[in-house]
Amino acid sequence: MTTAVFLRLALATNALFSLSCAALMLLCRSLVSSWLGVHVSPILQIVGVGFAVFAVDLLHQATRHRMATWRALYASAADFLWVINSVILLGLFPNALSGFGNGLVIVVAAIVLMFGVWQVWAIAKAHQLQGTDEYRHCILVETNAPADAMWRVVSRLGAIKNYMPSLKNSVVLDGRSPGIGAVRMCEDRTGKRWSEQCTEFKDGHSFTVRFLSEAPDFPFPAKAMRGGWNVIPSHHGSQVMVWWELVPKQRWLTPIMLPLLAFQADRDFPRIIQRMAAAALEQNPEAFKQTSAGAIARLLPKFC
Repeated sequence: MTTAVFLRLALATNALFSLSCAALMLLCRSLVSSWLGVHVSPILQIVGVGFAVFAVDLLHQATRHRMATWRALYASAADFLWVINSVILLGLFPNALSGFGNGLVIVVAAIVLMFGVWQVWAIAKAHQLQGTDEYRHCILVETNAPADAMWRVVSRLGAIKNYMPSLKNSVVLDGRSPGIGAVRMCEDRTGKRWSEQCTEFKDGHSFTVRFLSEAPDFPFPAKAMRGGWNVIPSHHGSQVMVWWELVPKQRWLTPIMLPLLAFQADRDFPRIIQRMAAAALEQNPEAFKQTSAGAIARLLPKFC
């Protein structure tokens, strides 16, 4: 069983429960009103539709080949919001519902809370490297630029700022050539700085860096962090894999930090790689002549 299965199971089970609640509220409004001890059929209809929409979104997440853990995180946030609202309802209006109705609200809130906690736990498991305390996120982007041309752009470590708008500066220290031991210093537009030391360099294929997290001004909440780029030939041109592995400073933050990292990477890096592909095509006249649509980069729905 892969670690992603736990999240699929949590989302699918939550969806089935939400669909059951939706069916009761939409098809048996009088019965549910009698359980609650108050006639609220119009409200039940609205809430039932909300449950149904929520269930469809959960099923969509659970059945995707490559799940987006940041979507599971907002599903858990919605679950926790339901629990908070239930507590507020019972606290402010303890006599609004019948005794059975109050009990029903408590039972549903407890089940929803269980799903929220289960999903948060499963989010962390989906990113965790089995048998370690490290967590990983990886993206795979396909481009129409040839692999050799793409590698020439990707391997210029100090030029990453030309393709990443969030960076103000990037440079390889001491003027070293890209390779093992070279240190790339990056600064974003908010003034945050960090350095990455190249620990593996396979010319024409891939490189790995270790983030110098021991630096006192290291801006990311990780005790240890590394990452890398791989350029792989493909039928359409090339595939670019970018990955990060890290040990969080506060492990309890993992279910929040990793989905946020995943969201930012999934949103930003296809466009960054598309800019790199455009540069690669411009440097490769033969490949440039064969494409009429310009540089193309799309996030592949695969785990890596």
